[in-house]
Amino acid sequence: MSDAGHIAPQVTVLMPVYNAARFLREAIDSVLAQSFKDFELLVVDDGSIDDSVAIVNTYSDPRIRLVELGRNRGLVAALNTGLDAAEGEFIARMDADDVMHPDRLAIQMAYLSEHPDIDVVAAFVEHINTRGEVMGAWSTDRATITEAQIRAMMPRTNCIAHPTVLMRTTVVRRYRYQGGIEDWDLWLRMLSRGHRFGKIPRPLVRYRIHPTSIMGDLKAQVPLEMRLIRSRREFLLHEWGHFRFSALHIAVLKAQARTRARWIRDRWVIPFLRGIKRLVTYSPVALLREQRMLKKALAAWRGRHVFTFSYLSTGGAESVHADIMDTVADQHPLILVTGFSRDNGNAERFAGSGRLVEIPRLLHHPFTAAAARARIVRAINGKENPVLFGSNTDHFFAWLPFLRPGTRAIQLIHAFLYQPNGNRKHKAWSALFPLVERYVFVARQAMTEFNTFLRANNLDPTSKTVFIPNAVHRSGSVRKHDRMGLVFVGRDSGEKRLHLFLDLCAQLDRLAPGRLRYTVVGTGPVPGHPFVTFRGHVTDQTTLAEIYAEHDALVLTSEREGFPMVIMEAMAQGLVIISTPVGDVPQRTSTDFAVITSSIEPVLMTAEMFQAVNDLDADRQRLQRMKEAALVHARREFDLNAFRERYRSLLMSPASST
Repeated sequence: MSDAGHIAPQVTVLMPVYNAARFLREAIDSVLAQSFKDFELLVVDDGSIDDSVAIVNTYSDPRIRLVELGRNRGLVAALNTGLDAAEGEFIARMDADDVMHPDRLAIQMAYLSEHPDIDVVAAFVEHINTRGEVMGAWSTDRATITEAQIRAMMPRTNCIAHPTVLMRTTVVRRYRYQGGIEDWDLWLRMLSRGHRFGKIPRPLVRYRIHPTSIMGDLKAQVPLEMRLIRSRREFLLHEWGHFRFSALHIAVLKAQARTRARWIRDRWVIPFLRGIKRLVTYSPVALLREQRMLKKALAAWRGRHVFTFSYLSTGGAESVHADIMDTVADQHPLILVTGFSRDNGNAERFAGSGRLVEIPRLLHHPFTAAAARARIVRAINGKENPVLFGSNTDHFFAWLPFLRPGTRAIQLIHAFLYQPNGNRKHKAWSALFPLVERYVFVARQAMTEFNTFLRANNLDPTSKTVFIPNAVHRSGSVRKHDRMGLVFVGRDSGEKRLHLFLDLCAQLDRLAPGRLRYTVVGTGPVPGHPFVTFRGHVTDQTTLAEIYAEHDALVLTSEREGFPMVIMEAMAQGLVIISTPVGDVPQRTSTDFAVITSSIEPVLMTAEMFQAVNDLDADRQRLQRMKEAALVHARREFDLNAFRERYRSLLMSPASST
């Protein structure tokens, strides 16, 4: 009891506020809606210049107390002011843009009542965006449920979401908040003194991610690795200043050393070594040749469209790029290839669409990259209504910040998988989102995943993303073969998983040697598979179409795809599709002409494909019906004229009409 007749609440909900008007009412309402009623809500306003204070003052609930700091003094000062003013025996942290589960306080108070030796109890957290949509979970929650797991993880990274904690007031006042990553530092200092932590394995707080949040703003200014280094350093200096040294401190010291080593490696060592390698391996003659080629191309460029791609080699993506450029070949576009192509499979088609320049050395050499970029940007900025179209190259985004307002920037994305703790490049590029007019997708699943990524990063995809399906140039007719033929078309890469196709062929051949035919297009012979025909790289489209027509089923064993061109090309020649459930494949195919496995897991996938092939070979009438259905579907859905019309409209309109 602090004053006569005044009974102190059991819990103080401590909520620092700084310019949080947009989400503040929802946060306060979630506190007032708690099933546990014996609390006060202590709002500490850190000099807000928006309507935050006015919103708090609209509430007449006596449990709400407002403390105003007058001027902006920072989060640490606001938290420590709240600690001094708190009347509750326990302090529950809460941010002004987050949302409490209605039973949060009741559940955590019951936990502390059952565990009187625990000083801090946290809970799982769900990430939400500005609309309140759940965008994932805290990355370390599932791995840090027990106290031992928390103690083991904490030296490496913060595994306790600050807005979820309920703490004993006397304990947290003893340590108070300090700078850096203030909550992580507090947990480390408490753990080093032997205080115990608990965690409730269910989400009790929805943690909002948006650019204007305190953490969002901090992360935008300071990279994660540097914040980890600084916070650990401050903790260690504080502890050693008080002559404390324990197993926890050793663990923090080791984690600090590992983080610093990674940071130095990624920021300095790798770029330095990469630069040295390029200095040594890039021929000065080749650099001069690329420099002359670029200068000549820019001087002769008569159009306003610029296409930039990594490669012009044989491949589905490169074939699509060639198709896109064909739609505006009459506009004399400039085509910049930024990487080293495996072959020149699409070189003739690229060159036939515009002014082609391959400049990978010029754009990556430490002595020429900046000058080459500046020359390209000047040329684009010198055009009226310029259009920049890019795919699969980082240079598209490297040039964007230097282009003048009004430049129409369009990016084509073939495949995308949203990873809440990944997508690092796209997160870095998200700052340039306002400069991109359109993100074009060839697969609906990829577009859905990318839209989820945008919303998770507080970006609105509504007017930016568009789906334009790919098309095929030619269709054939359904043929019958004495022996059923399986074909794999693709490079030998990790995601294509050629080895699984070869394993499938080996199993089928052991069952009935010589009964079926097996062909691989896109790579050379693999030893140990004499029953498989390897056709290598096939760049001629007529030859490739004939190879398809000689077979009965395309087998796709990939672990990741959008909607691959090989499926469309195979169907246009009357082939059945046998595929893993990747990308758009399950949604854009039918059991009338496709067999889709239930999983990408190798053993299960191979077993299901094995059964499917044997069933089709045993029922040749069904096989022919499926082949005919595939051809009908391809002619209807993969229309080249519709493809050309949509890209022509996109690339030529002052404002995209897609």
